[in-house]
This record gives sequence, structure tokens and C-alpha cells, in this order.
Amino acid sequence: MKLPQAEQAITNGIYAAVAWLLLDFGFLVQEHGGQTLSFLVSRPEMAAGAIIVLVCIVGLFKKSRIAAAILFLLFLLPMILRIVKGALPSTMLLIFSLILLYFFLTAILGTFSYHQLKTQERNTIKPD
Repeated sequence: MKLPQAEQAITNGIYAAVAWLLLDFGFLVQEHGGQTLSFLVSRPEMAAGAIIVLVCIVGLFKKSRIAAAILFLLFLLPMILRIVKGALPSTMLLIFSLILLYFFLTAILGTFSYHQLKTQERNTIKPD
């Protein structure tokens, strides 16, 4: 992966994380209506999860490998747990989830490639 491709993969990961937050918030609004914020206050683990995702989005802006990996795992693990429990999502939600998972995976690859390419760039001696 070249540097522009790595940067684009990271940007796509940011877009995917924002889409994930909006989708989850939309589901909460659909389910709880005007009581969404009070529901989030009563369930601090959900609010903490949203805050962690926001922090990871900021980390992706800074090209953090750890933030990309955390986003990937935060998205993948609950999806696997739901499938193991037998709660299969609808077809559209499954397709959307796989697309987001793809973008999170490419964001991981993009951050690692970005740092590798930047390190190589710094280590090469450029003649004046």
C-alpha cells in the first residue's frame, strides 16, 4: 500500500466509525424516542462505548494504530457474540455491518502501512 492509499484507508475508517455511531444513535432514537438521552444516562456502559468510539475517531485523525485496532475489535466482538447467541441481524444490517468491518480492517492496514512508509521515508538519506 502506498502513502495516499494508506491515508485514504484511514479516512474511510473515520467515515465508517461516524456512520456506526449515527446508526447506533438512530436505533436508540427509534426505540426510545424522546427518552434517548435519559436512557444513555441510565446505561453508562453504552455512553462509555460511544465516548471510546469518539476517542478512537480522534485517534484515527492522528493515524493511531491502536485506535484503529480498538475500533475494529469494538465492532467485531459484539457482532460475533450476537451471532453466537443466535440473534442473527437482518440481511441489510448484516451487509452494512460487513461493509463497516471491511473499512475498519482497511483502516488498521492503512495505519500500519502509513507508519511503515513514514519510517522508511525518514530513514532514507536524501541527497541535497
